[in-house]
Amino acid sequence: MQRKIQFSLGSLLLASAALCADGWNQFRGPDGSGIAPDSRPPIKIDAAKPTWKIALPPGHSAPVLSARRIFITGLEQGRLVTLAFDKATGKPAWRRTAPMAVIERVHTANSPAAPSALVDRDRVFVWFGSFGLLCYDHDGRELWRKPVPTPRTLYGTSTSPIAHGDKLILVLDNDTNLPRSRLSQSKIIALHKATGKLAWETPRPFHRSGWSTPTVWRHGDTEELVVLGNGRLCGYDLSTGQERWFVKGFSRETISSPVTGNGMVFASASKRGGGGNAKVDPEPFWKSVIHFDQNRDGKLQRKEMTGHFTFPFRPELPYGHPGYGMPLPADKQQRARRLDGIFGWMDKNRDGAWTREEFNANFSHGSGKPLLVAIRPGGRGDITASHVKWELNRGIPEIPSPAFYQNHIYMVRSGGLLSAVDARNGKVLYSERLGGPGQYSASPVIANGRLYLASEPGQITVVKTGGKFEILHQHKLGEPIHVTPALDKNTIYIRSARHLWAFRNKN
Repeated sequence: MQRKIQFSLGSLLLASAALCADGWNQFRGPDGSGIAPDSRPPIKIDAAKPTWKIALPPGHSAPVLSARRIFITGLEQGRLVTLAFDKATGKPAWRRTAPMAVIERVHTANSPAAPSALVDRDRVFVWFGSFGLLCYDHDGRELWRKPVPTPRTLYGTSTSPIAHGDKLILVLDNDTNLPRSRLSQSKIIALHKATGKLAWETPRPFHRSGWSTPTVWRHGDTEELVVLGNGRLCGYDLSTGQERWFVKGFSRETISSPVTGNGMVFASASKRGGGGNAKVDPEPFWKSVIHFDQNRDGKLQRKEMTGHFTFPFRPELPYGHPGYGMPLPADKQQRARRLDGIFGWMDKNRDGAWTREEFNANFSHGSGKPLLVAIRPGGRGDITASHVKWELNRGIPEIPSPAFYQNHIYMVRSGGLLSAVDARNGKVLYSERLGGPGQYSASPVIANGRLYLASEPGQITVVKTGGKFEILHQHKLGEPIHVTPALDKNTIYIRSARHLWAFRNKN
């Protein structure tokens, strides 16, 4: 009997370990792939019929899962908090407040609670840019803490920690990057999960702030850490942190996470400013600015630049959306000077007005080039010319990460444009509108041969995977969605602006 009990206990521990290794235990699930191959969530989602729904404090971290619980973070009354809920019922399990810290400044489209937690068999690891790392057990008991100086970034921190074996890995890219200060240098750190003590540290002296979560690339008998940062994708030795290779050509602002498949690694980034195509059509941008033409003469004068006017970066977004255009100072005098500069920059003939012809002729948008690349293994040093199997320069999202599934790569970009790409050769199989406009920040997730897509305005779209575009279901949740959903064997968990929702397949 005792041997049976020991065997059962051992089997239970192995099953639990397997769930944490292969389940939705980090940002975008197993290895950051966005894929839950054995999941069977419902196809039809109805906001009036959730399995359960619970209020949440604001935050942009995605839910992560253990066998019994959901872990998520938020900002509540000026304090950063970690929350745990029962997966079956949604009932709160525990809440822990992070140590007092100065809350970092973030872009209005970001949140101080943006990084997602990491879960292993018996621990939960939480990273807040404003404080550092915290480690809890699954019942909320703090096991260790490691304060980390807040990286200086353009928009606030958002990269999430990942695991490899008994190590926790975190990318700390920084705009300060002072050569004589180890604290302010861009770097990668690997910590022992049991204690929080440093295992290794690798400087990234050519990198500035970035927002991408790294991934582990397994090919043959080799495992490498792959990190997308400003301007380049890099591969590192996982045991020492030593850089092995890099690929150049990416823009300054990289947000999406790399994915792996068929022995290759795929990485994407839009142009700076969100441009997804190498050549940008200026017409939507002109239509956006001429909206402010108050006297309807077909021209735009400086005095008409009022209200929400700014130079548009993403004309598909509503006026006033924080990601719509160039950020302007709140101070009226500074704002006026900035608008004077914008106006003078485009008014080349100095006649006091923008015309359509003048605007389109002088239009420029973003920097760098939009890029999706497929990289073969085995390179050392600069492998841009030798190991890039193919590249694509159109339809590239700004924020959402790509998803690889059965020889296809899926990407969704703002405006509700979904693209399917043949992962073997980079050929675009389709590029279709979802009928759900607006910004897309949540990455696609895949379960049971279906793509689940969520727009910031709150539309959920379910699309059949494969090379033929087919929408299976659409539903407006009624709340904005900025966050990638999570999946388990029969449930999809969706964080909206105010709630955490569970939709469970009862079949």
